[in-house]
Amino acid sequence: MQLDGRISKTFFLGFLATALVILTNPIADAPCLASEGSQVDLEPFRGQVIVEITIAGNHVTKDWVIAREVWASEGESLDPDEIQEDIIRLENLAIFGEVLVTPSAVEGGVSLNYSFTEMPWIIPYPAMSYTEENGFSLGVGVASPNFAGRDIMLSGSAVFGGSTKYNFSAANPWISGNHVSAGVVAFHQTRRNVLLDFEQVSDMVNLNAGKYIGKNGRLKISGGYYGVGSDQPNRTLDPDNYDDLWFGAINLGYDGRDSWRSPHEGWHNEVALLYIGGDANTWTWGMDVRRYHPIGERHTIATGPYLGLQSGTVGEDIPEYLQYFIGGANSVRGYELEKLGKEIFGKNQFLYTLEYRYLAIPTRPVKILKWTFSLGLELATFGDVGVAWSHPHDFNVDRTRSGFGVGVRLLVPGLDSLRFDVARSEEGNTVFNFGVRAIFDERKKRVR
Repeated sequence: MQLDGRISKTFFLGFLATALVILTNPIADAPCLASEGSQVDLEPFRGQVIVEITIAGNHVTKDWVIAREVWASEGESLDPDEIQEDIIRLENLAIFGEVLVTPSAVEGGVSLNYSFTEMPWIIPYPAMSYTEENGFSLGVGVASPNFAGRDIMLSGSAVFGGSTKYNFSAANPWISGNHVSAGVVAFHQTRRNVLLDFEQVSDMVNLNAGKYIGKNGRLKISGGYYGVGSDQPNRTLDPDNYDDLWFGAINLGYDGRDSWRSPHEGWHNEVALLYIGGDANTWTWGMDVRRYHPIGERHTIATGPYLGLQSGTVGEDIPEYLQYFIGGANSVRGYELEKLGKEIFGKNQFLYTLEYRYLAIPTRPVKILKWTFSLGLELATFGDVGVAWSHPHDFNVDRTRSGFGVGVRLLVPGLDSLRFDVARSEEGNTVFNFGVRAIFDERKKRVR
């Protein structure tokens, strides 16, 4: 059955109205089943004094890495909700296949034992990257998600195929203070820019630092270099066919999710301001709003908009390749990026996504050879709507596209999720979309 644009948009507006009713009429909290390892019956011990806290099973991870995430304290009354938050913080480190808290009655109160099954601290792996524009690239890589037992992530990879990319990244989530972090990302890439029809060479170095503001506040600053070369004239701002761009950004956010990999409840919001100088001269303002709302023990509504606005004129202040192109697995599903992206693009974008998710298999430890990993499975139905524009008159309903469909998410460590979606466009076409990581994270990127 083929739907015309007005019917499809009416369907989505009804879907959006349903989401707004849910968001403005909260229901009683439903328990999070993000991890089966977190399901520990602590209620019989509620209110009892915590006499001691012990940890076990961390053969590589330093004790203080664990202790900084455990907010329960000896001498306090046991609160099962607080222990659950401890478990979630420990799982979010992404270095444990399983986290268990075992209570036992002792004289004067209760003893808590935090026990862990560690994932490997170094992993050689067949590397893979994927974008809608260039498809799959395969190669080799090595990662240490828990370098020196300090929860420092180091990784390096080289992939070939749809694109050639050499990548290095490092992140230390706690160099001092209240989650004061530092990181670096660097890569060299050659690929075919299918949407603009040229061979693109890119080099990037991105340095960043951040910190927690209280429990849920987030602050991040970053800056670095981005170089882009073309084999065709008039694709870069510099007539020598290579742009040298320098950038700086500040991000301020709020993260109240109950889980990073499979959020069931909470807000995750961010505003960002980015300046790109050098051969370019543009400011980008971004607003990302996400709400995860429980509608049952394993049922979640995930919804929210993303808005990105750039100053300047494309071709004068903004290179063509820094525009947003609509379509594909990471913006409006039901369309192929290579087709719709050549029709709907611009320096600004607005996207809205609404998903219903069912946690079919909560994340659980799975042993592969001698290594333990945490895996799970979600099912989803969804709707997307989006538009990109450069001139005010192009921000209109006629240029807006929408799609809806169903999908499966494999919850995996490191990547958060692998997405397999079947979506239908408002023109009635059915498209299979594959994505890596959550759509809410990937939709902000220009190359997606």
